[in-house]
Amino acid sequence: MQLLREEGTSWAVREKSGCVTVPISLLGEADSPRQAGVNAEHVRVLTGVENLPPILVHRHTMRVIDGMHRVQAALARGEDTIEVVFFDGDEAAAFVLAVELNGGHGLPLTLADRRTAAARIVQAYPEWSDRRIAAAAGISPKTAGAVRAQLSSEEIPQMRERLGLDGRVRRVAPRTVPARTTEPERVEARPARAKQPQPERQIDFGAVIYALRRDPSLRFNENGRTLLRMLDMHHLPAAGWSGIVGAVPAHCASVVAELARECAEAWLVFADELDEKSA
Repeated sequence: MQLLREEGTSWAVREKSGCVTVPISLLGEADSPRQAGVNAEHVRVLTGVENLPPILVHRHTMRVIDGMHRVQAALARGEDTIEVVFFDGDEAAAFVLAVELNGGHGLPLTLADRRTAAARIVQAYPEWSDRRIAAAAGISPKTAGAVRAQLSSEEIPQMRERLGLDGRVRRVAPRTVPARTTEPERVEARPARAKQPQPERQIDFGAVIYALRRDPSLRFNENGRTLLRMLDMHHLPAAGWSGIVGAVPAHCASVVAELARECAEAWLVFADELDEKSA
C-alpha cells in the first residue's frame, strides 16, 4: 500500500491496473488547451455516468492532463477521491498529450483551441514538421504551417532540419523575409498594369464522381465505398447548401458551424495526404 501525505494526513492509496485512488484535493489546476475552461453542461452529463475512466495526471506537478470534467463531476457527486493514471514526462510533453487526448474523445476542442495549442507546440518543439504539429493539434498541415509563419524568429528558432511524423529528419529551406525597398517619389503616377485574365479551372464534379463510381478499386472495398458516399453527400449545388443553412435553428447555429469547420479541417488533412501520395 502506497501512502500520500497532505498537511500531516496519511492517505491510503489503492493500486490496481496502473491506477491509483488519489484525493482530489491533491490535484493541481489543469494546463488545459481549452480556452473557455470547464463546460458546465458536460460536467452535468458526466455526473450521471457511472464507472468513468481514470483521469491522467502529470506526476511531477500533479496537474490534470486529461479529465478535468471528470474531476468536477466527481466533486458534484460529493466524492473526495478519484482514479488516476500518472504520466512521468516533462511539462511540454504533458501539454501535447493533453491536446491529443482532449481532441480525440469527450468534448472536442474548438478550432481556436487547436490553433492556439499548435502555436504553443511549435514553440516547444520547433524541430517538429508541420505535419507532425498538425497531427498533435488536430489541424491540417497547411494550418500548422500558417501558425508557424505567424511566430517571429524571437519566439521560435529557425531550424534547418525538421522531424517528420514518420520519424525521419528532413532538411528545410530557411524562412526568409523579403527586404523592403524604397523608391524615390515620382512626380507622375505610374500607370497601373492591366491584369491578364487567368483561365479558371473548371471541374465537372458530377462527371468526376460518376467516373469514380465506376472504378473497381473503389467500388469493391468498404473504404472506397465510404469515400464515394461521402463525396455524394458533400456534392451539393449552392441552392442546396442555402436550404440546409435555412434549416438550422438559430440556437444551434454556432455549434453546427463549429462542427462544419471540424469537418472542413478533416477534409483538408485528407487532401494534403492525397497530394503527398500523388507527388
